[in-house]
Amino acid sequence: MECGFECLEFLKKQHSYQMKKLVTIMNKKTTIMKFFFLIIFLISVPSAYPQQNLQRLGKSGFTFLKLAPNARAAALGDAYTALATDVYAMFWNPAGLTQINKFAYGFSYGRWIVDSRLMSFAGAYKWGNNAVGLSIINFAPQEFEETTIAAPEGTGRKINVGDIAFGVAYAIQFTNKLSFGFKLHYIEETIDQDKASGFTIDFSTFYQTGFRDLVLAMSLKNFGPERKYLNESFKMPLLFNINTAMSFLGRRGDPMVLTISTESCFATDYRDRYHVGGELWLMDVIALRGGYKFYYDLEDYTLGAGLKMQVAGNPITIDIAYSHVLSYFEAPLRFSIGGEF
Repeated sequence: MECGFECLEFLKKQHSYQMKKLVTIMNKKTTIMKFFFLIIFLISVPSAYPQQNLQRLGKSGFTFLKLAPNARAAALGDAYTALATDVYAMFWNPAGLTQINKFAYGFSYGRWIVDSRLMSFAGAYKWGNNAVGLSIINFAPQEFEETTIAAPEGTGRKINVGDIAFGVAYAIQFTNKLSFGFKLHYIEETIDQDKASGFTIDFSTFYQTGFRDLVLAMSLKNFGPERKYLNESFKMPLLFNINTAMSFLGRRGDPMVLTISTESCFATDYRDRYHVGGELWLMDVIALRGGYKFYYDLEDYTLGAGLKMQVAGNPITIDIAYSHVLSYFEAPLRFSIGGEF
């Protein structure tokens, strides 16, 4: 009887342990299912309304924040939120900063339309499950001559305009699959002697599904209150991006790796837009890229390439991107260089 009683107690303990384990697994599955249902809901809701209701052109300011500040993202048609696992996650998905090794940096220079320039810098540091980063974006249109009613052909005085944004980000890796991040932006726009400024905040997630290297990522960018320039109020260029990316050929480190990325983008001042990009790595040294941007008035397809090399034992990547625009504009080119150590 004593042996039977001990065996019974042992079985009860085992049963209790198995039930707790089952509940834990079910809770994890429930959390994942909620995550997927949330994505489906967020995708479907904006599309349920007539698109003409979303076309509020000219209602937002600081629109330079919509431009891709680095070459790799531009070459992929801006389908980059789920691929932002380098220092450029500062601009696309702060949660992706948890994927860098220790310290990462990157510089970018872009020639935009009408002789304007887009320059950026980002740096990030990771320790444990945490990461922090800093970023700067500067948009500099070409100066122009002042005109007045009395001098319609120009007064000879040059007008300078420009935009600048400073960002600080923090990211944390909750599990080996899920990361969360946010970024605070200070933005300033100058036209001659007049200025407008404000703060925005970004929220983002980075989720590795466990199926191959499939990643789901979401980012809410440029969230903030309305600002005023002179007597006119304007909204922030709020963007909500949902992106999936996966390698369909090979895995990271293989001689040939083909990754496809698809992204939806919802904005406050236009209809929903969609981005598709593909990247082919050869021997983990040379990358060939291409993308397409749907429902854009100015841009459509993009092309680019990348080169990865080792300098003093540390990886450095050089990227270039070409964006096709309407024929009467000169095609934008972007150049980036960055690395980790």
